[in-house]
Amino acid sequence: MQVSVETTSTLERRMTIGVPKERIEEKIQSRIKELSHTVKVNGFRPGKIPLRVVEQKFGGQVRQEVIGELIESSFKEAIEQEKLHPVGQPKIDLKSNLTDFSQDLAYTADFEIFPEISAVNIDNLNIEKPVAEVTQPDIDKMLEKLRKQRQDWENIDAPAEKDSQITIDFVGTVDGNPFKGNEAKALRLVLGDERTNNILPNFSEAMLGVRAGDTREVDISFPAEHTNSEIAGKTVHFVVQVHEVAKPKLPEINEDFIKSLGVASGELDALYKEVRDNMERELKFAVTNKVKQQVLEILLKNNPLEVPKAMVAHETQRMVQNMLQELRDAGMNSNVQPEPAMFEERAQRRVRLGMLMSELVRANNIKVRADKVREMIETVASTYEEPEVVIKWYYADPQRLEQVESVVLEEQIVEWLVEKAQVTEIPMSFDAVMEQHENNK
Repeated sequence: MQVSVETTSTLERRMTIGVPKERIEEKIQSRIKELSHTVKVNGFRPGKIPLRVVEQKFGGQVRQEVIGELIESSFKEAIEQEKLHPVGQPKIDLKSNLTDFSQDLAYTADFEIFPEISAVNIDNLNIEKPVAEVTQPDIDKMLEKLRKQRQDWENIDAPAEKDSQITIDFVGTVDGNPFKGNEAKALRLVLGDERTNNILPNFSEAMLGVRAGDTREVDISFPAEHTNSEIAGKTVHFVVQVHEVAKPKLPEINEDFIKSLGVASGELDALYKEVRDNMERELKFAVTNKVKQQVLEILLKNNPLEVPKAMVAHETQRMVQNMLQELRDAGMNSNVQPEPAMFEERAQRRVRLGMLMSELVRANNIKVRADKVREMIETVASTYEEPEVVIKWYYADPQRLEQVESVVLEEQIVEWLVEKAQVTEIPMSFDAVMEQHENNK
């Protein structure tokens, strides 16, 4: 068998392979002989059909099958001979005329190979680690947030202020003309709320001071990047009818409220402990994630690496499918296919990190620790009413368990790298750490 390899780019190879016709003919004759014992041909008893008859009737089909098998087997032999490690399936270009039995088999195979990583550079690992604790004022602030999440509204006969809820009808026009979505009935908006500002920019300020029964006309300028192209960059005239103005009414922190948060005893001390435990888990995760992201960014910066397009394409498609599944889980329309291009940069980053971390695992013999896997599963399970059921659920499925092991192994690699890093601790408040975490998502 003749083999030659051409480097067409850093990771792309073109392999030209020639298989002698004698090898093809030998396999064809062997296959025809096998068929002569099993096929049925009119006028001949089973197992007594002459080989020439079998060849005349089935020779073309047999040759096609043999050629396909020889391409697969000879490609495998060739990459082992040349010590190459292909990524994905090769693109085969057949050079032989399949109807000419006197020819050798000749074809080219184009494919990508895994990049060679001689050593992962882990120099200059200088990272900052936030240091914070959960204080009583942090807990009180969180309880206030939980109260607001369960607040009711009480109608008032007073002017609307920031954080008031108004119930309105409106009609909007641009230069006297209606546009798509220009009318609303019984719309409830909280003045100053982020969602209100996203839907109707500057509308909250325009509605301050209105009372139930008022009619107010206002002009609102919409930004050029607004999602509705009919009003983007234009001024809309709104006629607003106010039906209700309401103020927030926070629930008291009593036994019923505490039980509504999942604290069965209804006791305040138990609520404080539950809230503190949750906040400390969130803080630990945010700090760990902050450190992890710094380590990974330095790892990528230290190790510029070209990765196979096939792996990036596969990861991109996986991310697209994950987004579609998330949309379906949220009950949203997933008929629109997201553009793969929006995921390509992140997919390439993931592939690069995956290859670098795999090399660190191999070179340093890092093994996933069973106790760490158990700890992670127990942490997740602790947020459910029946933790033991959740733990058994994870361990009952090898695939689910493997996903957890993959996350744990990544954490172990990061911990291993942090041990070798220069770490500077930065004192911060709980809110500052969490705000930084949210902004980096």
